Amino acid sequence: MENILKARMMQAGDPSLVEGLSRFFKTGKGQYGEGDRFLGIKVPVTRAIVKECWKEVSSGDLEECITSEYHEIRLAALLCLVRIFKGSRKDPSRQKECIDFYLSHTAHINNWDLVDLSCYELLGAWLVDKDRSLLFDLARDGKTIWEQRIGIVSTLAFIRRGELEECFEISDIMLAAKGRMHDLLQKAMGWMLREAGKRDQARLVEYLRQRWNVIPATMRRYACEKLSVETVESLRQESITIRKSKPEDLTRLMEIFAHARSFMVSTGNPDQWAEDYPGRELLLKDIGSSDSYVVMVGSTVVATFVLRAGDDPTYRVIYDGEWPDDGPYATIHRIASDGSRKGILHLVMKFALERFSSIRIDTHRDNRVMRAAILREGFRYCGIIRCWNGTERLAYQYAPASHE
Repeated sequence: MENILKARMMQAGDPSLVEGLSRFFKTGKGQYGEGDRFLGIKVPVTRAIVKECWKEVSSGDLEECITSEYHEIRLAALLCLVRIFKGSRKDPSRQKECIDFYLSHTAHINNWDLVDLSCYELLGAWLVDKDRSLLFDLARDGKTIWEQRIGIVSTLAFIRRGELEECFEISDIMLAAKGRMHDLLQKAMGWMLREAGKRDQARLVEYLRQRWNVIPATMRRYACEKLSVETVESLRQESITIRKSKPEDLTRLMEIFAHARSFMVSTGNPDQWAEDYPGRELLLKDIGSSDSYVVMVGSTVVATFVLRAGDDPTYRVIYDGEWPDDGPYATIHRIASDGSRKGILHLVMKFALERFSSIRIDTHRDNRVMRAAILREGFRYCGIIRCWNGTERLAYQYAPASHE
């Protein structure tokens, strides 16, 4: 029996449109759509064909179309699948078949329009009343940028219901990932944040304020599109800077360390820093050696850390493990914040890696918050070292050798 969807699509092709569509969807060598082929059919024409014949399309027809070499036929298959899914509201088993088909063919959902015109109306809609962890897994661990984009854009189904949590959580997942975020993922994530902001602008503004410096430029631009010029300028003025500490910062540093010690106690880590650690003398010594830095929001110091290049005596001996290499490194010590900004370690790591390729850090066994943050930043656990006073610390290294 003839595959009516494929036949109608093949008939609708317009060769005069092929070159423009190929260029628009970046099919050149090294581009994200490399090698994709087009018939020359615009989306409204594809939608009209699908509307007329979707009820006559079999599972075998969908299989043939979703695996087609032609971009538009794959899109037609996906639009048919959306129609079938929506038309099966009273048949959950049929809807589940649609979702299983979708997830088993993500290798063929390989351009942004194929993702955006299908995922939230299928996967997002299916997960509205179900566990949504699949989207977190796709965004974090998707085998391709298209699977990651599916995880991101599917949250639109929830956003349109006023449910914003998944959007912001997945955004944090994407920001925590190592390496540069692909432009198509930046655009997708910025788009979702913008949509969330339409429902709760105050929440979006606060989210951006907390993470302004770690959000890539394209993602930030998309997220801010519906905000006023005054709001964006305010966020920009509150952006974070890092500079070397000065003696006049001492009082503020003491306040930050007091807050950090209190936070450690409240999270089950009362023993890492003594009540008077680090004292004025040690802080002034750090400042004098030009190893101490402060993190500032506008003119306010919100965090501090020490970044020191060269051999650290406490790292010379390591127990129950080993360093991945013996090359030059820098160490991060005494990182603390007043709790007003998130992602401080991420900012410090970005700052450090712009200057050094290999970074070491340590923390107390009971400092579960810091241990989790260190691992999120891509450090590798190496073993146990002993501080100057003989107490144990868990030691980590971020280095090219540890990421091979």
